[in-house]
Amino acid sequence: MSLLDLPPTPTDADPVILPGFSTGLGITRRPVPRWVTDPDTRESIALGFIDIDDDFMGEPA
Repeated sequence: MSLLDLPPTPTDADPVILPGFSTGLGITRRPVPRWVTDPDTRESIALGFIDIDDDFMGEPA
């Protein structure tokens, strides 16, 4: 599925930013799990050099 496959939204709808879009553009930093304590590893995750699956983020479901 791509963005072109999505149904059109009403013209009066509020704008929506897709998850990961702002981090992909470098506008915001990627979330870093609290259990990662090494500063270099934390920075690598925040910059997107290391990808952490959502299952390992340590947040409650």
